[in-house]
Amino acid sequence: MIDHTTDETSATGRDSTRRLDRRTVLKAGAAAGITGLAGCSGGGGGDDTITFGAIHLLSGFASVYGESAQLGYEMAREEINADGGIDGKEIEPLIYRDSEGSGPTGIEAARSLVEEENVDGLIGLDSSGVAQQVAPIAEQLQTPFMITHAATPFVTATEGENAVGNDYVFRDGVNLSQNVYGAAKIAERLDGQSWTTLGPNYAFGTQSWDYFKAFTQGLGLGYDYLEDAAAFPELGASDYTPQINKVLNGEPDGVVVSLWGSDLVTFINQAQDTAFFDEVDHVVLTLGAATDALRPLGSDIPDGLWAGTRYWFETPDTEANRTFVEAFVERNDQQPSYNAHNAYVGLYLYKQAMEAAGSAAADDVTGALEGMSTSAPIGEFSINPESHQAVLPAIWGQTAYSEELGLSRLDPVERIDAPPETIRSLLADSEYPAGV
Repeated sequence: MIDHTTDETSATGRDSTRRLDRRTVLKAGAAAGITGLAGCSGGGGGDDTITFGAIHLLSGFASVYGESAQLGYEMAREEINADGGIDGKEIEPLIYRDSEGSGPTGIEAARSLVEEENVDGLIGLDSSGVAQQVAPIAEQLQTPFMITHAATPFVTATEGENAVGNDYVFRDGVNLSQNVYGAAKIAERLDGQSWTTLGPNYAFGTQSWDYFKAFTQGLGLGYDYLEDAAAFPELGASDYTPQINKVLNGEPDGVVVSLWGSDLVTFINQAQDTAFFDEVDHVVLTLGAATDALRPLGSDIPDGLWAGTRYWFETPDTEANRTFVEAFVERNDQQPSYNAHNAYVGLYLYKQAMEAAGSAAADDVTGALEGMSTSAPIGEFSINPESHQAVLPAIWGQTAYSEELGLSRLDPVERIDAPPETIRSLLADSEYPAGV
């Protein structure tokens, strides 16, 4: 379960006039003796229930991410309903839609969930490319959308080219700039001078490389970036030999690998059959510590690789996190992935916001989410009132296979603080938004 509070002093959102009007109305309602949830949008479950629509990858090469999210949602929903629901209203079973990794399909799913299913809130999204196309639709539909996975900073940025952040979009997980800031801080302690990348050929892969360069330049590390050796395979590729050879031919000291899901599994298995891990001194896997990838890899991933993630089940070492992990393992016979964790937290954030606002109406919920502070398994964090991005640490460590777990754990594991002001400062001379 999650303990939470709303930080009223920091909830200064983007449209102060809209928020002031909303709070005036809420205060008037409270003075009139209104109790419980008011102003519900008529979700698919009816007046006595709350309904959410989740959009995820539920088919294809990365369907494991959608499946993991479902585990988190269902655990949170059952806990919340057993504890009285959201201000007495039960959460209906979530309505799922498959984005298929397609922007147009994701847009169609969002419209269907709001216009046909009348959901009270949207949640999910796995692909950065899809998220950049869907985020503006949430504003058109005037429906809150809690992104739990897709990491592009452009969906929590409101200024600059291609920024699509708006009043209705929030994110409860580590974003790409926070994660790659951690990668840059790891690189800073290594002795590599020349770097290149191997990442998926879409927004997440190209942005991961762009942000790594921007952060390491901001840190004044003076690296050489081997653009001719950079490789961007298509999503779902079955043969990484051309990309592996391209990288090795450049003879880099370090490689930033931003592959994820089954693509990462395929790459590591194939790279093991080459000289990749012998010839590259420093391999930095931005999402290498995702349990959804570590489980199928088993002992096949080399020890000692630097790997990042957005939640790791062994940190922080708190009662709240231990309780969550133990309950999740008992239910699902596996350690929680970051996608399961973020899905779990997302439903609790909606509960907190709706109860704080005394309403499930969209503007009331978004107003309550702005500046909200909460305590989750990952630890205490807040939602930045301007960007709507969760302020979270980057989680990194080195792979070390565990016979007990049947997968590599992070040993050591560390939480690298990624303050918004630091990220913004390091990116100030670049063209890339911080999204924090």
